[in-house]
Amino acid sequence: MNTRQAYRHGIGFFAATLLVLAPAWAADELRTVIKVHSGNVVKLQAKTSKDKDVKARYIGVDAPDRGSPFFELCRNANTALVENKKVRVQSDAVPTDSSGRTLVYVYAGDVFVNAELIKNGCGLVAAPEGNVQHREFFLTLQQEAQKNRRGLWAFEDQSDEPYYVGSKSEKIFHRPSCPQMKGLAFDDRLIFRSKAEVLASGYSQDWLCCPLFKKSEQASAGADNGEPKPASLLKK
Repeated sequence: MNTRQAYRHGIGFFAATLLVLAPAWAADELRTVIKVHSGNVVKLQAKTSKDKDVKARYIGVDAPDRGSPFFELCRNANTALVENKKVRVQSDAVPTDSSGRTLVYVYAGDVFVNAELIKNGCGLVAAPEGNVQHREFFLTLQQEAQKNRRGLWAFEDQSDEPYYVGSKSEKIFHRPSCPQMKGLAFDDRLIFRSKAEVLASGYSQDWLCCPLFKKSEQASAGADNGEPKPASLLKK
């Protein structure tokens, strides 16, 4: 049984460390992380002086952009794992996203970074975009983070709206009062009756209306004003 299988079946040799170990076959090439843009986007140093640095997004991990609630929590957790470190990167079936960013799995030493962020509640499982190699594993980790109220899940909104509206094309869902709903075509809308139904369908949340979490004034302001400190989440 490999590490991933052991984890999914609850064999907890490494569970106490809250670290997700990388499968032995995971590496493609080594790159240095020279900048952390957000909870799921980094800049990788060019392979040679003739090449350009690469902006990369983590496969399967959804995290807020700057200006959205919980941005600092997620970025700080990512920073603690990879900033200025040499990491191993691996691609999947779809190499880039719609913005031209390289899509990667990242491994810092023995830690599977994509999985680690989800496991500690410092990122959510993103819509697959064609890359599904570890999707079921990520969903299992997210369920554990939610159950144990780690990271973002400490702010989970326990109440449900009357319904939620998903975008079929973007695989993103919104609160019914979200201002962005005005620009969503009627035939692109899909109605969900609960957050559990949405998560089971593989949709990501809109970070501005933030249907999964309570956007208290402190939580929206940043990690220095009420958000859990990522360093405490990553301690062994």
